[in-house]
Amino acid sequence: MINWKIALVAAAALLIACGDDVYSNNQKTEEVKLSVSETFLSFDRFGGEKTITVTSATQPGVVSDSDWCGTRAGRISRSKETVVTVTAGANRDLAAKSGKITITCGGEKVVVNISCEARVAPETASTTAVTPQIAFETIGPGWNMGNHMDAINNGVSSETVWGNPMCTQATMNGVKAAGFKSVRICTTWEGHIGSAPDYKIEESWMARVEEIVGYAEKAGLVAILNTHHDESYWLDIAKAYANPARHELVKNQIFNFWTQVAKRFESKGEWLIFESFNEIQDGGWGYSDAFKKNPSAQYTILNEWNQTFVDAVRGTGGNNATRWLGIPGYAANPGFTMTGLTLPKDYTSANRLLVAMHDYDPYNYTLNNPLVRRFGHTADASLRISGDNEAGLRSTFSQIKAKYIDKNIPVYLGEMGCSRHQADDLPFQKYYLEYFCKAAADSGLPMLIWDNGAKGTGPEKHAYIDHGTGAFIDDIAQELVQIMIKAVTTSDPSYTLDSVYNSAP
Repeated sequence: MINWKIALVAAAALLIACGDDVYSNNQKTEEVKLSVSETFLSFDRFGGEKTITVTSATQPGVVSDSDWCGTRAGRISRSKETVVTVTAGANRDLAAKSGKITITCGGEKVVVNISCEARVAPETASTTAVTPQIAFETIGPGWNMGNHMDAINNGVSSETVWGNPMCTQATMNGVKAAGFKSVRICTTWEGHIGSAPDYKIEESWMARVEEIVGYAEKAGLVAILNTHHDESYWLDIAKAYANPARHELVKNQIFNFWTQVAKRFESKGEWLIFESFNEIQDGGWGYSDAFKKNPSAQYTILNEWNQTFVDAVRGTGGNNATRWLGIPGYAANPGFTMTGLTLPKDYTSANRLLVAMHDYDPYNYTLNNPLVRRFGHTADASLRISGDNEAGLRSTFSQIKAKYIDKNIPVYLGEMGCSRHQADDLPFQKYYLEYFCKAAADSGLPMLIWDNGAKGTGPEKHAYIDHGTGAFIDDIAQELVQIMIKAVTTSDPSYTLDSVYNSAP
């Protein structure tokens, strides 16, 4: 009988003994040498994402030496392969970038060279000017879909988290049927933007924004798309003011963010307007100690941010080369805007920039009620703001007109309105809205009513149209909207600001 003996040794050779004869298959464990599928990665000026495959004995180490290029390594597979994702941010510099990604395993090292082409300053796009009259006829009157896509909770924006229903096609159809020409789709992006260097926008959030913009397009509305409450998060100007390095990081994020948005909507026509920011301010609304001590410092920061926005959008070309762009000043406040805003350098043969402001004057009547119940020269002095209420509005509009409109620079009031007052004060609210809108229209200022969906009376109650169905929330809301539209669109020469004044309650 043959006696077989089998033994395994540490060298992984299989020894087979038969009688006095010994055989070896000499099969040692195969050594895995570090290698990569690509040793050079090149990105265009818009950045993006690429992958390489690393083969190694164990999980490799991956390090980038460039802040414009990030890496993310997956887990090594049974086949000893690791997929490494390489991301590059959009290049806002007019010089190419280069760097290296070093991959290590054990004592081995492989270098992958990386590059990103330079930003190309856009060539001057031939176009026609957006005049104040064109802007007025195109935008006003308009409606804000507020506290909707800009609603946010625990640092993540969400469409219904502040109580408004999902927007539908019926919403935009109703806005159009009500007589509005435009919709400002207030959108907060916080919680849906990835990390440096590319700050990739979450696809599901971008797709929902795109869907709502599509509703506006189908309804025949001009749409204004912006960043909204982001000023409390990544667009925090107070932190940028205190830290120049953070200021530069914010500019990188602005450039990457708006590059992505512009490319996503590059096929859309001029009916889609991009508005860089909402109400950038340091938390004090222009009255903080830091701002009062040195307002020019924060003006400078915001002016640079607006220029970065224009550079990003124009750099994507196509329809974005001449798209209308809304440029807000500090806190979107008329006074601070007229004092500190420097319009960005554009890349068009004729003006395509619009100054964006908000106006809720007088604040203690429009937003802080019931502190002040009534408005205007016929109201009891104890129930209204002291002084000449109507003259206050006219003064603001005449200053805006002299600063911009008379110089052929269009302006739009992206937000205006008045919290719903109680029944016995309602006639004065109707008068306020009519007088405001007529005075603004006479100065060539299109305006968009703020609607946050909050029903009832009291501070911050601005509901007019149901955000889900497009129907008026009640008969009073319909009447208020009709008054505003009348003030803006009536061409009867006998209908004047004086006639409105003389019809005060």
